[in-house]
Amino acid sequence: MIRSLNTADKAMQVLQVKIDALANNLANADATGFRQVLTRVSSSGANSPDAGAAPTPGANAGAMPAASRMEMSAALDTRPGPIRETGRDTDFALMGRGFFVVDSESGERYTRNGSFSLDESRQLITPDGLPVMGEGGPLIIEGEQFSLEPDGTIVSGGHVVGRLKIVDFDDPYRLEHQGASLLRAPEDMAAQAVPQPEVTVAQSHLENSNVNPIDTLVAMISAQRAFEVQAKIMTTEDDMLSKAVNNLPRATG
Repeated sequence: MIRSLNTADKAMQVLQVKIDALANNLANADATGFRQVLTRVSSSGANSPDAGAAPTPGANAGAMPAASRMEMSAALDTRPGPIRETGRDTDFALMGRGFFVVDSESGERYTRNGSFSLDESRQLITPDGLPVMGEGGPLIIEGEQFSLEPDGTIVSGGHVVGRLKIVDFDDPYRLEHQGASLLRAPEDMAAQAVPQPEVTVAQSHLENSNVNPIDTLVAMISAQRAFEVQAKIMTTEDDMLSKAVNNLPRATG
């Protein structure tokens, strides 16, 4: 009976993490360049989610292994989102692998949100004012008009201004959300420059979130129902334990 209580408690904790992740995905369904987080309830020792295998957001929502072996694993979904045209010269969309690099107070951060702008000094910045990095440092774009080549090279007035710094990782599903469309890499995973022939950037386009709102909502409902089942189990087991204790014969002196 105590084991059943522990199992239900552990299951509720794991499912709450899953529900929170799904809620965050749903809240960012319209966020430019957002990458959803996929979660999976598994037994201890199971492999990490393979973001490249295109798992569904609600996979294993109610599957509950034994409490002693229950784990929640999470992975950044690296599948691309839909591309839309915007007409703004400073909107960039990565059409393949890789991430833009921005400079923050905590070091380099990574994003697929290419909704950039130019500040008063003509420096290319993010919506939060962080410098967008080129291969030689922050990008300063002189001149009234400029163009972006598919390989990330920026040309203004017939002169090359610089080239966007585009990087990728051996295990991009391990990247973690930091907020403001930024991602950070674990300390043991270094960024690697994407070879120029493999870079494709579209000017005046943006990439939408890769969240499917309907699938995510269905997965959330499934996880919430599984949570309610575990809560009911805990309540029932607690009532049975209480009755068992109260009905024990009392020793008399």
